[in-house]
Amino acid sequence: MMDDKEYFNPGIVDEQIDALLQTGSHPNEETRTVHDLQSLYRSDLRSLERVWERLDLGTDTGFRKNPWTKRISHNNKPLESERFRYMQGQHTQRDKAKSSSTFMRRFGLIAAVLFAALLVGSLVALLNVARGQHNGPASSGNAHITNVPNLQVKTPFGVYIGGDGGVTKLDPKTGKAIWSYTVTFKKPSRDMVGIGINRIILSGNTLFALVGNSLSISTDGQQGVIALNAQDGSIFWNKSIDQGRVTDMAVGDGLLYVDTVAYADKASPKTDIHVFSASTGVEKRSYSFQMAITSMTWNAGKLYLGTDHGLYVTKATDGTVVWKQEVSHEQFYVTRPYVVNGVVYASFDYTSEVGGSHSDIEAYDTLSGKQLWHTQDIPGQVFDIALDKKAVYLGILRHSSSGLNVFLGTVYSYNLQNGQRNWETSVAGAVESAPVVVNGVVYAPTYGGTDGNGHTTTALDASTGTIKWQKPITLGLALNPVAANGLVYVADCNAFDSKQPLGTRVYGYKADGTLAWQFSTDRSVMSLVVAE
Repeated sequence: MMDDKEYFNPGIVDEQIDALLQTGSHPNEETRTVHDLQSLYRSDLRSLERVWERLDLGTDTGFRKNPWTKRISHNNKPLESERFRYMQGQHTQRDKAKSSSTFMRRFGLIAAVLFAALLVGSLVALLNVARGQHNGPASSGNAHITNVPNLQVKTPFGVYIGGDGGVTKLDPKTGKAIWSYTVTFKKPSRDMVGIGINRIILSGNTLFALVGNSLSISTDGQQGVIALNAQDGSIFWNKSIDQGRVTDMAVGDGLLYVDTVAYADKASPKTDIHVFSASTGVEKRSYSFQMAITSMTWNAGKLYLGTDHGLYVTKATDGTVVWKQEVSHEQFYVTRPYVVNGVVYASFDYTSEVGGSHSDIEAYDTLSGKQLWHTQDIPGQVFDIALDKKAVYLGILRHSSSGLNVFLGTVYSYNLQNGQRNWETSVAGAVESAPVVVNGVVYAPTYGGTDGNGHTTTALDASTGTIKWQKPITLGLALNPVAANGLVYVADCNAFDSKQPLGTRVYGYKADGTLAWQFSTDRSVMSLVVAE
């Protein structure tokens, strides 16, 4: 507990008031109260200064030139001791024949100083109570933990993984678990495989977790969104979504967008986009499309939608279509769109269960919808893409005739300005996730391989495509790798193979492929994001 004497230090009072005012940006009743109390405090401090001057202690106190708050912080001595020592020195220099009335007058002024100081101290105590109503438990690395979403602050650093058990935060340098949040299902299903946290978005101090089923259309109502405090894992709010199947979410301008797809029949999907307040979880509105939406990206007030009808760009608030690039094909979808410098990039995939899939990457002006370029046909299925300032990177899945679980893959690089191919490199296994590129290296996960078990994380030179190193993925499926904090994070997950224990290993690799740390869990992991 803070020593009572520290309440007399206006510097500490200022710090505590500023901290309280920064806990949120909403002009709620508590914030207005803090502003009123701050004004009252400053008024009291000015009164305290006037009383100090009336003590007539001379100009060598340094009050005007060097505030006494600085003297306290430098000397680390209580204000009362400073005053007593100064006053004691004055008495030794003054005439001892002073009248008793003069003594009483000064005594009364000193009492007034003490009263004003006590008033300031009481004010700080009141502010501490108000602040305690907004802060969660203390945690290392961040002194201010609020119990309301604040999307404007920096996200607490960490590796956040989500899966069938809930969400776990790991230390990005050591891989040690910091906190875990467990999802509790109201109606446990006979087959829980695929149900869990399948997408995470970090925004400010908040982690938004999408709960759904990544493998089945049916979810038995066990789906929705959870907003967690990214610092300590405490819950801000949660929202159940009963209709349709949740597929994706996006965050922008203080709003959370969640899409749900329902099928009246196989040929007639309908998608509802639900718009929630990111701070409270209250649904503000919804709108619908007669198509399946598989991915959403928010940018500058618009939603860029990857759908089974093509690429759609809409006003985020009401769903008004700004422009669209439609495609008519029975088995078709657009992968997640990415917006960079006024251009939107996405893969247009024409899939086939018999091995005849092909794709191409297309780039469009975000304002007009004019196509800027597209690549030549890519012989395989693209699941996701990655970009840097120079190129678009992707990997493909191709079926092999030698076995059901044997896949072939290739990693590609295309010029970001014109879509011309820079290089292509064959790899052992399908690339079923987006690669990541950082510091001139592309990291791509592969699955399947020539014998059905060649799962790896492959590092390639971003300029030439030359393979630098490969590391095995022992459990099976790898999620999108993430590069941050000087490491590459890879989740190695077994959610399907009954011959091996179900679970996940998360690896932190250095740039040269050296293993920095490993984290293991008996849960399946379906999403991994990192905050630096």
